[in-house]
Amino acid sequence: MAVIKYVDRVLRIDTLIHLRATGTPKEFAGKLGIKRSTLFQTLQELRELGADIRYSGSRQSYYYGDDKRIRLIIGN
Repeated sequence: MAVIKYVDRVLRIDTLIHLRATGTPKEFAGKLGIKRSTLFQTLQELRELGADIRYSGSRQSYYYGDDKRIRLIIGN
């Protein structure tokens, strides 16, 4: 069950980043129903996997630097 929650969180993160609708880190964490520290940890994990996730202070939103999306494939 924990894997399903994590996958759901990653997909919601991807959608909000793609739409540039995350808001500040505090707002983003609130939209996901998680702590800011959990948000930062998850974003770091995604960056380590190659996601170019950046934050714009002027827009107050996270965005993809390379316009790529996160894609999860389960199975073959």
